[in-house]
Amino acid sequence: MLVRLSEPGKPAFQWRKGEQGISVFDRDGIDPPLGDEELLEVFREGSVLVERTTQDIEAHGLIVVPISGAPSLPVRLQTAHAEIRCSSGMARNEFQKRLTELE
Repeated sequence: MLVRLSEPGKPAFQWRKGEQGISVFDRDGIDPPLGDEELLEVFREGSVLVERTTQDIEAHGLIVVPISGAPSLPVRLQTAHAEIRCSSGMARNEFQKRLTELE
């Protein structure tokens, strides 16, 4: 299960200019699996967790790429980090449209 952290009332899968992809964490990509509190304690108070399966994401023509998280994150979160990225040749506006479909 992949987890995205978001602010309540805002789109969870908002792609920002200059980013390669959308950061997510693979709960089961580490042993023991990441718990809610482990994720929430690192991010802004009030953040919410949004879960999607890899299959959900790939069904929208997107890919999940495991990539080490920022050095400012705890080691377990760095290890479990991945990004949702566009498929090869996908235009920016198409990528954003498909991300919106994940909401």
